[in-house]
Amino acid sequence: MTSEDRRKIGAVVATAMSITIVVGAGLLVLPGLTYASAGRLGYLPWIAVAVLMLPLLEIFSHFARHMPSAGGVVGYVRGTLGVRAGAVSEVVVLGTFSLGIPAIALIGAGYLQQLVPSLGVAGAGLGVITVAYLAGVVGLRISGAIQTFIAAVIVVGVLVIGIGFWITASAAGMPALSPAPVDPIMSWRGIALAIPVVLFAFTGWEMTAFLAEDMRDPKRTMPLSIWASFVIVTVMYIFIAWVVAAFAGPGAGWKFAPFVQMAQGWLGPLGAQIVALIAGLLVVANVVAAFVAASRAIFSAGRDGLLPRWLSVLDKRQQPLLAMTCACVVFVGVIVLSRTAKVDVDFLLQLAGQNFFFLYLCAAVGYTRWTQGQARRWVGYLAIASVVAMMFLFSLPGLIYCAVLVALGLALGGRDQRTPRPA
Repeated sequence: MTSEDRRKIGAVVATAMSITIVVGAGLLVLPGLTYASAGRLGYLPWIAVAVLMLPLLEIFSHFARHMPSAGGVVGYVRGTLGVRAGAVSEVVVLGTFSLGIPAIALIGAGYLQQLVPSLGVAGAGLGVITVAYLAGVVGLRISGAIQTFIAAVIVVGVLVIGIGFWITASAAGMPALSPAPVDPIMSWRGIALAIPVVLFAFTGWEMTAFLAEDMRDPKRTMPLSIWASFVIVTVMYIFIAWVVAAFAGPGAGWKFAPFVQMAQGWLGPLGAQIVALIAGLLVVANVVAAFVAASRAIFSAGRDGLLPRWLSVLDKRQQPLLAMTCACVVFVGVIVLSRTAKVDVDFLLQLAGQNFFFLYLCAAVGYTRWTQGQARRWVGYLAIASVVAMMFLFSLPGLIYCAVLVALGLALGGRDQRTPRPA
């Protein structure tokens, strides 16, 4: 193994990074919201979305085996649909990260306040971004090991809370799947209404693609990490959603804080503190992983010629320090401006979060055009149909923001970009 390979991450760390990118603090709330919508069938939306994601994950896995690079999804689109489509996807990615990651940091700041009440939202958000920057500067060999530990703590902690409550509730004679004590929508319409809520819990694997050049043997490591993390995350999601749907009682607590209800149900007041700790770990790990992925996207955009070339320069440790610094400056600036202008975090997420579906569509179309074999083409067709259905969920502000980014990408894609250096 060369010294360069020793600086890169293997399948275990790559899987942990994927888990922390995908699983955010929303996990602590979403099972309650799906229960409120679909009642005792509140676990079915999670199963439905997991099935919907299978064609897309196969596409990302297939691309990872054939064209891994720090360009991630942008590289896939560029390689299959051409330079101009690649420029469009690159602008959409940068526009999405620029608003989405600061929004995630600000949402996480609210959870961190539960651990340290004296923290202000803006200060906590800036602190999370700073931690993410330092983790990137240290390098994935060290920060990746920490991410792996945090991912293990999160997965084990979440499952232990769910299993402990399940056992306690069963022993206490709480009948699972009994008639709902509240009046949720007990119908397929309720399940359908809950699917959009769950969709965002399954986004993130496209961000893992930007870490390809940080992996040893990415053509093997990345597909393995995608499928391993998908299985772990899906099992955890569905189990927790089932426990909540099966045992939830009346009251707003089960809708908005189901994990606190479960933890306190068998651990008492200590349970709420444990949930707050898990929430803090979720926030930090999620932002760190997303920050690293975003910095690689900026690095790749510099190498492609869309952004200044100096952003693609590596330091002596072969780290994209300038790209990471640029990402930090942008994210800090967005947090400061949003707090100064009193822009709601929900609005930032509304603008940025929906753009992932556009990227999915570009990747699916590129896969369908590029791949060989009728069976694989049908995977592409299924993915396109799934994504088009998802895109009907776009809000008007999100649609306008996406259209502006696409127009900017078309304009920049039409200019003579410099030939990128080989990966």
